[in-house]
Amino acid sequence: MLSNKSIFLTILSLACSLLLGFSITDDYFGNAYGALDARSYAMGSAGIYNDFRAAGITENPANLSLMKRFAALHLGGNLNRTEDIRMLPLYNSFDNYIDDAVYASNINNYTAFSAAGFIAPSFGAFNLGIGAYHRPLYSFEGTYREEIRNNRNTDDDMYPEKIAQNDIENKGVVSKSAAVLAVGYSFKENLELHLGADYGWLQGDIEKLKTVQWSDWAIERMPANRNLPEYSHQVEYELKGGDLKLGAALRLGARWGLGFSYSPPKSLKLKGTDYEYREAFRNTAVDSTFTDLDDTHKYPSQMKLGFAYYPRNTTRTVFNMDFERVDYEGVNKAFDPLYNIYAGVEHHIIYRMPLRLGFQAVNSYLVDRVEETNAAGETFSAFVATKVLTPMITGGSSIELAKNLILDLGFGYAWREYSALDLFGDSYYNDKTYTGSSTYVLWPNSYIKLADRGWENPDKVKESYINLNAGISICW
Repeated sequence: MLSNKSIFLTILSLACSLLLGFSITDDYFGNAYGALDARSYAMGSAGIYNDFRAAGITENPANLSLMKRFAALHLGGNLNRTEDIRMLPLYNSFDNYIDDAVYASNINNYTAFSAAGFIAPSFGAFNLGIGAYHRPLYSFEGTYREEIRNNRNTDDDMYPEKIAQNDIENKGVVSKSAAVLAVGYSFKENLELHLGADYGWLQGDIEKLKTVQWSDWAIERMPANRNLPEYSHQVEYELKGGDLKLGAALRLGARWGLGFSYSPPKSLKLKGTDYEYREAFRNTAVDSTFTDLDDTHKYPSQMKLGFAYYPRNTTRTVFNMDFERVDYEGVNKAFDPLYNIYAGVEHHIIYRMPLRLGFQAVNSYLVDRVEETNAAGETFSAFVATKVLTPMITGGSSIELAKNLILDLGFGYAWREYSALDLFGDSYYNDKTYTGSSTYVLWPNSYIKLADRGWENPDKVKESYINLNAGISICW
């Protein structure tokens, strides 16, 4: 027989604005931002050794004294378009697998902004620097809409009736405001060592709202004294805490540069409320649960090692590559450390116009919270983590608006595919539960079985991201 939402016709359309078109599934750790420097972004977000732009201090504090500039400022912005396609297995009447059927398609738009600046005077062989920056670190933004329609025959070109509308609306960004200190020493020409550190304050207000609302058509068809219960789950909390980052940069001759940064694990204070509500129906009372949240939210340590190579040629060329280790094992022993790679090249055409190309491969964990029951019949919450690889190809260039005033542009396209639990269980739309009848009121086909799907039959999710990163830099 047809399986669950394969009999639904689901239409999903919504546009919202706020940040890197992130997945609605990434609502535990949040969606981590890449490089906010448009030049580094166009080069695959490789920039641990960066002696060009002020925004480089956000990736490695040692870049501050490396740049040999007295002062510099940076303003950056990001625009992202995300497409999310959700599919489920489609079976025929003999329970044979046919294909993956698309039941939802999201398109969302988001924006983000950052700023950085520093002063770095020189005293002979010494370079000292002090700077500051503000940038987003993790996004919890996401919007999802799913229209549930019944399985009425469409052979007569009639549209199936809308039964319910499911919505998820998440808001909030964890941002970092930091001060940066760096010192550099030149042993001789093109042999330099730079050390830096930044310490910042992380803060974000997160709101998550999940609702199920029945359509007027469905409500009108219910028998007298029978109610279709609406559902909502609202979580609001604040994340705040400190974050330290250490960095080093080593210039080795005119052709090579090495960079290193390390950010220890972060424990952010989490405080807020969790309110879940379902209306009463038939002989079942209202289900309302209110919980005060007071906990610690952990983020893993991050370590990056990278290099820059300046080959000897007539046109200026730079090649950057970074390697990253994210130690999720420090958050939970069930996790493994993840490794990422970032690489890019900049080549100047006609001595002035730069052409930048890059690539990155970033791993992350998607965490789902599920309800499990033990042998004693007790219900408890469990977490299921899925490792996901997100490749991205990038490119870009820059325009010199005036002397020492540069506009950088970066473009990126990323994609990924993974399995995930159904965001809304099918059993909630079984009107037999609310009428007590042995036959459906809202579903013409009385032979379907509305049952929740677990990991034995998950959704397949395909996502793609198109990013535009722009930044204006000025230096003295």
